[in-house]
Amino acid sequence: MLDTACFVTAVRSSAGAAGAVVQMVFREEVVLLMDLKMGLEYRDVALRPEHLMASALSEREVLELIEALEAFAEPVEIISKTRPLSPDPNDDMVLDVAMNGRAEAVVTYNTKHFMEVGAKVGISILTPAQFLEEMSKR
Repeated sequence: MLDTACFVTAVRSSAGAAGAVVQMVFREEVVLLMDLKMGLEYRDVALRPEHLMASALSEREVLELIEALEAFAEPVEIISKTRPLSPDPNDDMVLDVAMNGRAEAVVTYNTKHFMEVGAKVGISILTPAQFLEEMSKR
């Protein structure tokens, strides 16, 4: 599970750890979990003018990237919701997908908001760099 901030970071620069995680999805080394709301959230945030400018990508290119991720992602149906899960209500959507999709990990820069819930439900909460380190050990 890749939270929105990590996805946007990857859009803005494919050279960093978040970009490497996205590349792993396309190489089918990891399975990305998504639902409709996550796809809409990725669009809403990544298509903001400041992110498009920083990425040097066109709106169409970002949309194509999101559509490609959706094609590789495993769709998750949200059957169970428990609220509130996180101090930030926007993070609950990510946790819904992670829990309903039985994610092994949530990849986020905001580990503080996810850590307590992750520990309770058995989902690792990792930064992109930590995730890459964990994957290199496998």
